[in-house]
Amino acid sequence: MIPALTALKAAVAALLEARGERGLSALVAGGELALAAPPQRWTLGSREVSASRLSLAVDAPEFAALTADPSRLAAVKEAFASAVRTPETELADLSLVLRLPGVGRGWSQIYREAALPAAPERPAPDAVLGGAAALLEASGDARGAAMLRRARLEAAQVSSGGAALVRCVVRLEPADRAALDRDGERAERLRRAVRDAGTSASEAIASVELATALYPLGGAAAPEARLARALAARGAVAVTIRRGDGPEGEGVELAVVASGELMRVRITAASEREQGGWRAEGIRAITVTAGDLATPERTEELAALLCGGGGELP
Repeated sequence: MIPALTALKAAVAALLEARGERGLSALVAGGELALAAPPQRWTLGSREVSASRLSLAVDAPEFAALTADPSRLAAVKEAFASAVRTPETELADLSLVLRLPGVGRGWSQIYREAALPAAPERPAPDAVLGGAAALLEASGDARGAAMLRRARLEAAQVSSGGAALVRCVVRLEPADRAALDRDGERAERLRRAVRDAGTSASEAIASVELATALYPLGGAAAPEARLARALAARGAVAVTIRRGDGPEGEGVELAVVASGELMRVRITAASEREQGGWRAEGIRAITVTAGDLATPERTEELAALLCGGGGELP
């Protein structure tokens, strides 16, 4: 059985051929006929009819010829109206559509398949801080770069009527944040570096706030967390393998992978030892005190030692 639309198109082509419109007949025969919308119910006098909206997709030469000559387009529409007209049906409209090369259909039938461009991903917080730290180093501010490498970045989009805006909060070690209160020029350099590193083609940085890092109520940062952050900034990985119950984080043991080697780091509660410096335990172990990690500078010193950046184990 011939599909309904195919039969209708053949009937219209034959009607135009009989009327002497051989060119229009060939044009319709080569087109793609489709329903443009569900039928509508019309009331014509005392009768109700189902009115169909059709679309005829044709190639560019035929489309240009019909749109350039309104009388030829009207002849095609009248032929379709005659073919559709019955006591129960009428033609509501015939839309001429440009057939797209390669797909053989009009845009109305494929536009839903067109994918929206993927929104660019926001740079990762660590990448923004890393870029900002590198910028500060290139500008000669090694201390400011070290502060950013110990920091954490929070970012959230803020409402805006135009371009996307992002608010950044840089959470610094308490000692670093306190130092910046006394050094306004360095604080501004940190803000500017984070703004430069965080700006992207799809988002702009609305503001950069400097804030202190958050820690559990009752004390400063746990020494293990401070050391883990310092190691991460140098590309090392630290994993807690044992945790004691002491109030200052004593009794904690970390497994550290640095420079391709595995080392165990034990943090004790003692503030002083019988001998100065780090205390090595065999080839792959080192014991430090919570006091050794009390400041960002001392933590950085130990991180550099573990990562092979200088110093010696006694």
